[in-house]
This record gives sequence, structure tokens and C-alpha cells, in this order.
Amino acid sequence: MENQNLSKKEKYLLKKQKKEQERTRRIQNKKVRKIALISLLLIIGGLAIFGLFNYFSNQDHETIQDTPKIEINPQEYDAGTVSMTEGMVKYTYEIKNNGEGDLEIDRIWTSCMCTTARLKVGDEISFEFGMHSNPAFWSQKIVPGEMGYLEVTFDQSFHGLQGTGPVVRIVYLSTNDPQNKKAEVRLIANVIQ
Repeated sequence: MENQNLSKKEKYLLKKQKKEQERTRRIQNKKVRKIALISLLLIIGGLAIFGLFNYFSNQDHETIQDTPKIEINPQEYDAGTVSMTEGMVKYTYEIKNNGEGDLEIDRIWTSCMCTTARLKVGDEISFEFGMHSNPAFWSQKIVPGEMGYLEVTFDQSFHGLQGTGPVVRIVYLSTNDPQNKKAEVRLIANVIQ
């Protein structure tokens, strides 16, 4: 009944005021929801960042503790001058794990077909590896502090007269040492007739 005594202009202003109040309330509600959503996202983001930081901190700590470290002694052997008529050149390199985690060697191959290698760890002796003769799914573990022996054989007569002169033969080892994924040993010689 109150509205009936109001003039048209007053009714219009009253209606406009109610609309403005409603609009202001909607805007305030939107702002409150927006602030709540941003706060929630910041909390979730903060927790995620904290969780990732914590995870990677633990991973780094565990990784450092469990990291293998290959040490090869010597890395290069000089056989000197060798005649093609002599027997094959054989040399054994020491492979030691100086890390905290198990050293895995999962592949061995040579730079030339005239060179082969075998890995001996404890009582286990591997297949004979060459340039192309590498069995699939082979691996050898060397525990921390343990020593392995890489026996390399070089057949200096393999290439005949074309193989005379200075030569460098390389044996590659694929490892899980993060600092030395592809380790190598070298055998050098001067081949004569």
C-alpha cells in the first residue's frame, strides 16, 4: 500500500535503488567468490610446490647416496711395437665401483672386429663381446667397492698387411654411472710385419 501513495518518479527511483543494491550485492558476492577461489588456488599451489620441493630434495639425497661411480685403471694401455707374427695382444683393465650404489654395465662393444672383450666380476665371466657380437639383455652388476676385470684381446694380424702401423682400439662400456654413461678403455699399438 505504501507504494501506491508514491508518485511515478518516486516508484521509479525506488525501483532503480533496489536494482542498484542488487547489482552491488552480486558484485560483492562475485568478489568474495573470486578471492576465495584465488586463496584456494594459492594454498593448493603452495602445497604442490612444497610437495615437489620435498620430493626432489629427497630424490637428490637418495640419488647422491645411491650413485655408482666407475673408475677404470688404466684407461689406456700402450702395447708398444707388436709383430703380426706374434700371438695376440691381451691386456686386463681394472673396473672399480667407487660409488655408493650398484654399478650396472649393460652393454660392451669394441671399435673394430679385430678386438674382443670379456668382463670378469667375482666368479662370473661374460660372453665375448666384439664390434657386432653383443648379446641382448645382458648386464653385469659391480657392487660398491668391488672390482671387475675387463680382459681385452687385440688380434694384430686380423687386417693383414693393411693393418700395419699405429692403431688405436677402443672398448666401450654402457653404464648407469650418471657422470660416465659411456665409459671407454683404449689399447694402442704399432703393428709391424
